[in-house]
Amino acid sequence: GKWVTNKSTPFGRPQPCKPTASNMMIGGTHMKKILLPIDGSPRSLRTIQEIKQSYDPKETEITILLVTPEPRPHKMTDDNDEVKPMPDHDEIKSVDENDAEVSRQLLASFARMMPEYKVDTALRFGNPGPEIIGFAKEGGFDAILMTRSSRGCTQKMGSVSTYIVRNASFIDITVLKGI
Repeated sequence: GKWVTNKSTPFGRPQPCKPTASNMMIGGTHMKKILLPIDGSPRSLRTIQEIKQSYDPKETEITILLVTPEPRPHKMTDDNDEVKPMPDHDEIKSVDENDAEVSRQLLASFARMMPEYKVDTALRFGNPGPEIIGFAKEGGFDAILMTRSSRGCTQKMGSVSTYIVRNASFIDITVLKGI
Protein backbone atom coordinates (compact mmCIF):
# COMPACT_ATOMS: atom_id res chain seq x y z
CA GLY A 1 0.00 0.00 0.00
CA LYS A 2 0.38 3.57 -0.68
CA TRP A 3 -1.91 6.53 -0.31
CA VAL A 4 -1.99 8.99 -3.19
CA THR A 5 -3.53 12.42 -3.38
CA ASN A 6 -3.62 14.19 -6.73
CA LYS A 7 -4.13 17.72 -7.87
CA SER A 8 -7.23 17.32 -10.01
CA THR A 9 -9.47 19.15 -12.42
CA PRO A 10 -13.18 19.63 -11.72
CA PHE A 11 -13.67 16.31 -13.55
CA GLY A 12 -11.35 14.44 -11.16
CA ARG A 13 -8.57 13.89 -13.71
CA PRO A 14 -4.98 14.74 -12.81
CA GLN A 15 -3.81 18.00 -14.32
CA PRO A 16 -1.30 17.69 -17.13
CA CYS A 17 2.26 18.49 -16.14
CA LYS A 18 2.70 22.15 -17.15
CA PRO A 19 6.25 23.33 -17.78
CA THR A 20 7.12 26.40 -15.72
CA ALA A 21 10.25 28.47 -15.28
CA SER A 22 11.22 26.20 -12.38
CA ASN A 23 10.84 22.99 -14.42
CA MET A 24 13.48 21.73 -16.83
CA MET A 25 12.83 20.83 -20.43
CA ILE A 26 15.26 18.35 -21.99
CA GLY A 27 14.71 17.52 -25.63
CA GLY A 28 11.14 18.81 -25.33
CA THR A 29 10.34 16.38 -22.48
CA HIS A 30 9.19 17.77 -19.16
CA MET A 31 11.46 16.71 -16.29
CA LYS A 32 9.31 15.59 -13.37
CA LYS A 33 10.67 17.10 -10.15
CA ILE A 34 10.24 14.70 -7.23
CA LEU A 35 10.94 15.61 -3.59
CA LEU A 36 12.02 12.73 -1.33
CA PRO A 37 11.92 13.81 2.32
CA ILE A 38 13.89 11.24 4.34
CA ASP A 39 14.55 10.79 8.04
CA GLY A 40 17.49 8.41 7.71
CA SER A 41 15.55 5.36 8.87
CA PRO A 42 15.56 2.07 6.94
CA ARG A 43 11.97 2.78 5.85
CA SER A 44 13.27 5.83 3.95
CA LEU A 45 14.98 3.37 1.59
CA ARG A 46 11.50 2.36 0.38
CA THR A 47 11.18 5.69 -1.47
CA ILE A 48 14.32 4.93 -3.46
CA GLN A 49 12.93 1.52 -4.46
CA GLU A 50 9.68 3.21 -5.55
CA ILE A 51 11.56 5.83 -7.63
CA LYS A 52 13.50 3.09 -9.44
CA GLN A 53 10.32 1.10 -10.14
CA SER A 54 8.10 4.02 -11.18
CA TYR A 55 10.16 6.85 -12.70
CA ASP A 56 12.35 7.00 -15.81
CA PRO A 57 15.81 8.44 -14.99
CA LYS A 58 15.76 10.42 -18.26
CA GLU A 59 12.54 12.19 -17.24
CA THR A 60 12.98 12.60 -13.49
CA GLU A 61 14.89 15.02 -11.31
CA ILE A 62 15.14 13.99 -7.64
CA THR A 63 15.84 16.12 -4.58
CA ILE A 64 16.46 14.27 -1.32
CA LEU A 65 15.58 16.45 1.67
CA LEU A 66 16.60 15.78 5.26
CA VAL A 67 15.10 18.00 7.95
CA THR A 68 16.71 17.74 11.35
CA PRO A 69 15.27 19.37 14.45
CA GLU A 70 16.97 22.58 15.51
CA PRO A 71 19.41 21.98 18.35
CA ARG A 72 17.85 22.82 21.69
CA PRO A 73 19.82 23.84 24.76
CA HIS A 74 20.31 20.98 27.18
CA LYS A 75 18.73 21.13 30.62
CA MET A 76 19.62 24.51 32.10
CA THR A 77 19.84 23.23 35.68
CA ASP A 78 21.95 20.57 37.34
CA ASP A 79 20.70 17.75 39.56
CA ASN A 80 20.20 20.17 42.49
CA ASP A 81 18.17 22.57 40.32
CA GLU A 82 21.06 25.03 40.37
CA VAL A 83 21.31 27.04 37.16
CA LYS A 84 24.27 25.88 35.09
CA PRO A 85 26.39 28.33 33.09
CA MET A 86 25.75 28.26 29.35
CA PRO A 87 28.46 26.51 27.30
CA ASP A 88 30.59 28.67 25.05
CA HIS A 89 29.16 29.39 21.63
CA ASP A 90 32.16 27.63 20.06
CA GLU A 91 31.23 24.45 21.91
CA ILE A 92 27.61 24.65 20.69
CA LYS A 93 28.74 25.37 17.12
CA SER A 94 31.09 22.38 17.02
CA VAL A 95 28.28 20.03 18.05
CA ASP A 96 25.99 21.56 15.39
CA GLU A 97 28.71 21.21 12.74
CA ASN A 98 29.20 17.54 13.67
CA ASP A 99 25.44 16.91 13.40
CA ALA A 100 25.31 18.75 10.07
CA GLU A 101 28.25 16.72 8.73
CA VAL A 102 26.59 13.43 9.72
CA SER A 103 23.39 14.61 7.99
CA ARG A 104 25.30 15.58 4.83
CA GLN A 105 26.97 12.15 4.75
CA LEU A 106 23.56 10.46 5.11
CA LEU A 107 22.16 12.52 2.21
CA ALA A 108 25.19 11.67 0.05
CA SER A 109 24.80 7.94 0.78
CA PHE A 110 21.12 8.05 -0.28
CA ALA A 111 22.04 9.98 -3.46
CA ARG A 112 24.67 7.35 -4.36
CA MET A 113 21.91 4.71 -4.40
CA MET A 114 20.44 6.36 -7.52
CA PRO A 115 23.44 6.92 -9.82
CA GLU A 116 21.30 6.83 -12.97
CA TYR A 117 19.18 9.82 -11.83
CA LYS A 118 19.91 13.52 -11.55
CA VAL A 119 19.90 13.88 -7.76
CA ASP A 120 20.28 16.97 -5.60
CA THR A 121 20.37 16.94 -1.81
CA ALA A 122 19.20 19.51 0.71
CA LEU A 123 19.57 19.83 4.47
CA ARG A 124 17.23 21.97 6.54
CA PHE A 125 16.90 22.54 10.27
CA GLY A 126 13.54 22.94 11.98
CA ASN A 127 10.13 21.31 12.28
CA PRO A 128 9.95 18.64 9.52
CA GLY A 129 6.33 19.15 8.38
CA PRO A 130 6.46 22.91 7.75
CA GLU A 131 10.04 22.72 6.41
CA ILE A 132 9.11 20.04 3.84
CA ILE A 133 6.08 22.02 2.66
CA GLY A 134 8.05 25.27 2.44
CA PHE A 135 10.83 23.55 0.50
CA ALA A 136 8.32 21.93 -1.89
CA LYS A 137 6.70 25.32 -2.61
CA GLU A 138 10.02 27.11 -3.10
CA GLY A 139 11.39 24.39 -5.37
CA GLY A 140 8.39 24.07 -7.68
CA PHE A 141 8.23 20.29 -7.27
CA ASP A 142 5.68 18.14 -9.10
CA ALA A 143 5.35 15.52 -6.34
CA ILE A 144 6.39 14.48 -2.86
CA LEU A 145 7.18 10.80 -2.28
CA MET A 146 7.66 9.73 1.32
CA THR A 147 7.16 6.84 3.72
CA ARG A 148 5.03 6.87 6.80
CA SER A 149 6.31 5.91 10.19
CA SER A 150 5.07 2.69 11.73
CA ARG A 151 2.97 3.68 14.69
CA GLY A 152 1.15 0.42 15.27
CA CYS A 153 -2.12 -0.81 13.84
CA THR A 154 -4.30 2.03 15.15
CA GLN A 155 -2.51 4.93 13.46
CA LYS A 156 -2.34 4.88 9.68
CA MET A 157 0.31 7.61 9.24
CA GLY A 158 2.88 9.34 11.38
CA SER A 159 2.58 12.99 12.36
CA VAL A 160 4.87 14.35 9.61
CA SER A 161 3.15 12.50 6.75
CA THR A 162 -0.26 13.47 8.16
CA TYR A 163 0.83 17.12 8.30
CA ILE A 164 2.09 16.98 4.70
CA VAL A 165 -1.13 15.42 3.37
CA ARG A 166 -3.28 18.00 5.21
CA ASN A 167 -1.22 21.04 4.21
CA ALA A 168 0.17 20.35 0.75
CA SER A 169 -2.90 20.35 -1.48
CA PHE A 170 -0.82 22.24 -4.09
CA ILE A 171 1.20 19.14 -5.00
CA ASP A 172 0.83 15.40 -5.72
CA ILE A 173 1.71 13.35 -2.63
CA THR A 174 2.46 9.65 -2.36
CA VAL A 175 2.87 8.18 1.11
CA LEU A 176 4.29 4.65 1.10
CA LYS A 177 3.87 2.09 3.83
CA GLY A 178 7.10 1.50 5.77
CA ILE A 179 9.10 -1.67 5.28
